[in-house]
Amino acid sequence: MVDTRNVPTALSAIKEPDFPGFTMGTAAEALGVTPGFLRSVESAGLFEAHRSGGGHRRYSRDDLQLADRARHLVDDGMRLDAAVRVVQLEYQLAAAQAMIEILRRRLDHPEDGS
Repeated sequence: MVDTRNVPTALSAIKEPDFPGFTMGTAAEALGVTPGFLRSVESAGLFEAHRSGGGHRRYSRDDLQLADRARHLVDDGMRLDAAVRVVQLEYQLAAAQAMIEILRRRLDHPEDGS
């Protein structure tokens, strides 16, 4: 008999933005880049690709969004290292803005605790 208790949890992980569900070939094809581009943005520090048990790179939707943004900047004439830095700064800014919004809500509604 098959144990199905963990199936919904395992299947729901596929929907998570940080689930490493894309192989290098699939990721490169989806973005319209070469596998070398993905290796380059990883080497430049944009993200660290997950590794399968066999050592193959695996990418999440978050990784693909970052790489796609870098690709657009490179396509617009920006050097790869500069594009990676811009994407990193954009990500940090978005995280800071989200934190500001959370803190603003806490100040506006201290009784909620959220």
